[in-house]
Amino acid sequence: MGRTFSLRQGRAGASPAPPASTPTAATASAATAMAVPVVVDRAAWLALATGSLAFVLGTINVTVTNVAFTEILASFPGASPSLTGWILTGYALSFATMMLAAGRLADRYGRLRVFRLGLAGLAVSSMAAGMAPSVPLLVLARVVQGICGAMAVPASLGLVLPRFPQAKQATVVGIWASVGMAASGLAPVLAALALKLASWRWMYLVLVPIAALGLVGAKLFMDETATTDRSRRLDLLGMVLGSGSVFLVVFATLRGPVAGWGSPAVVGGFVAAVVLLPLFLVRSSRHPEPLFDPRLFRIRSFAVANAAVALSMVGAFTSWVLWPIFLKNVWGYSVWQVGLAFTVSPLVSGAMAIGGGRWADTRGYRSLLAMAAVVSALGQLWAIAFLGEEPRYWLAFFPVTLLFGLGMGPLASLLNAAALADIESRAIATANGVHQSLRYAVGGMGTAMALAILNGQHDIWRYNLLWAILGGCQILVAPLLLLFYPRSGTRLAR
Repeated sequence: MGRTFSLRQGRAGASPAPPASTPTAATASAATAMAVPVVVDRAAWLALATGSLAFVLGTINVTVTNVAFTEILASFPGASPSLTGWILTGYALSFATMMLAAGRLADRYGRLRVFRLGLAGLAVSSMAAGMAPSVPLLVLARVVQGICGAMAVPASLGLVLPRFPQAKQATVVGIWASVGMAASGLAPVLAALALKLASWRWMYLVLVPIAALGLVGAKLFMDETATTDRSRRLDLLGMVLGSGSVFLVVFATLRGPVAGWGSPAVVGGFVAAVVLLPLFLVRSSRHPEPLFDPRLFRIRSFAVANAAVALSMVGAFTSWVLWPIFLKNVWGYSVWQVGLAFTVSPLVSGAMAIGGGRWADTRGYRSLLAMAAVVSALGQLWAIAFLGEEPRYWLAFFPVTLLFGLGMGPLASLLNAAALADIESRAIATANGVHQSLRYAVGGMGTAMALAILNGQHDIWRYNLLWAILGGCQILVAPLLLLFYPRSGTRLAR
């Protein structure tokens, strides 16, 4: 892998430009793409639906436990607080840690194989979580859920994208990502519904038939898209260094608000990550078959889109954690009310992601994503202006979720597409694993930062400070994309 990545010609500009009087290949290609309707067979769309189910399972587990955490603890009286915290963090830690390795393994050993293993593991671990008789077994099930989710998510897009023509790939990623975003946003509704009708255990048990449906879809509609090549030995030491770096950063970030940022475990985690990460990058640059090829970041679209996602996902994941905390502790909302209050943002996000994908397929990413970043930041500014101690849903919270959904829909989904726009087909799962790992690691850091600022208090000024930080991060995405992301006109030329 280390010697196989290359820039695609459309944006790299490797060939000399023809004289101005001669129609360019890019112009002809763009004209053809606009003039000839692109027809995609039904099986490809069904494969996309199957891949989207995997993303649903991976993302819904990130947030579904948060709302019902109090009820889960009530089921295990006397359980150690130091252990019960891992019910929340165990999944996030294993999910972010394994994403990088899982994407690379899928490209090397077969995306369909890794995808099926991930779905089967999600079905078994979700059932185990729903039936767990003790906290240690629930934590173990959540960790396995994270590992299996990390196997399924990067491979799912790698199985789907190569089946679609280039002119539809932004739409495809938009649909795939929008389903995952909707699932993550609607997870509080699912948790509230489970608590109202039965118990928290059904939050996990309901995922079992979804995973089974995904396995059926994989059998019927998916074909292997990876060109497996095992002629060179995979860099196992690099895998340990890379996954270990991600693990230590996420672990220290998640433990900081609980154990204290100056605790030996947290400080040691950050220090060890700082040591391991350079070793991993040096090792990867020299090994013929690395876990991750640093030259990926020489592809400008990949590098800029990942920088943008690092800024924007702080706002996305942190907001989804802060909103229920605010609604429950400041406005006194019930679990059911919190779940219903969330419904606007994921639904709007999903619709905007799909529409944004169609826009990007013909007009490119830069202007749309820059505008989406501004709109999303406006949602945070609205929160500063109107979210106070007095419950005013329609004036205060509804506009926040609406603006956030309008902006974050295209932003969260199409940054994924923008990152993969110039990645060769054989490396899609690997590159997507890098992107997703960064996305969730940064999201975890944002959440830890927010919990540290709140420090168990619910003063309005603390929330306003957080809205300002999150909005500031999102607004920075606009100049980053406008100034540095490759111009959209070349997208149709590849």
